[in-house]
Amino acid sequence: MTVNNISIGTDIIEVKRISRLIQKYGDAFLSKIFNDLEIAYCQQSAKPANSFAARFATKEAFSKALGTGIGKNVGWKDVFVGKKSSGEPYIILSEKGENKIKALGISSMKVSISHTKTLAQAVVMLIK
Repeated sequence: MTVNNISIGTDIIEVKRISRLIQKYGDAFLSKIFNDLEIAYCQQSAKPANSFAARFATKEAFSKALGTGIGKNVGWKDVFVGKKSSGEPYIILSEKGENKIKALGISSMKVSISHTKTLAQAVVMLIK
């Protein structure tokens, strides 16, 4: 959804779906979707599947805000989630991701992530 100079993307996913993918494909799934820092962070979490699901939702929400989806323009590993000392999440982009948002005139990004025992959700706002 684009309103004036703001694009918004959202995604919600069942934690169980991510948990099943991790159980079935293990490191192959994790390394396809997440970078090493994300994997290390999530694996040390009390509930790793919740953390992985929240990051998965963030990547999807970001791609929706761009209007491209995950694919040729922005891949799974072009978007990852950092965490400020305050606990606030923020988006970090690969060089390819940075080039894409610069080309679109994006000046700032905001992300909000939530999860329960069963669901993870993210909203991303891109501002020109």
